[in-house]
Amino acid sequence: MSIENAIYALSNINAIMGSTASYIDNRQNGVPAGYALSDMGYNIMNGALRNEMSRDIQQRTGSYLGYAINNAAGYGNPVANAQGTTGTIAAAMLTSPFGIFGCNPWMMTSSLYGCGPFGGGYYGGFFPGCYDNFMFGGPSMFGMRGCWC
Repeated sequence: MSIENAIYALSNINAIMGSTASYIDNRQNGVPAGYALSDMGYNIMNGALRNEMSRDIQQRTGSYLGYAINNAAGYGNPVANAQGTTGTIAAAMLTSPFGIFGCNPWMMTSSLYGCGPFGGGYYGGFFPGCYDNFMFGGPSMFGMRGCWC
């Protein structure tokens, strides 16, 4: 197993463990089982998405910044989810080759709209920025190229 795969797997285990600890804490504080279980599922999903974004950043740039932010923010509670998600999105923007300007530096489209479901695509999308898909690597949950664009 490569170091990248080990970090990804351990980060997901950390998300599950943090969410489980939050579930146990909620149950001990009298939260109904259904609410606590729903919260646990949301926390696990948030951690998995953050880790997927971090993996995308690492594979495309070699930077472990996304994982470092997730590790610092933690997992399993609303504060960690908000800080980790915001930080991971910021890491994706910082490590993007064109920063906030999207895929095509001449179009000056924001990376939030320049790629993925709202921009570029195969035929232009709402906000053209990646007509020829020169940066797309394949479909993912975050658009054709991934969250890192």
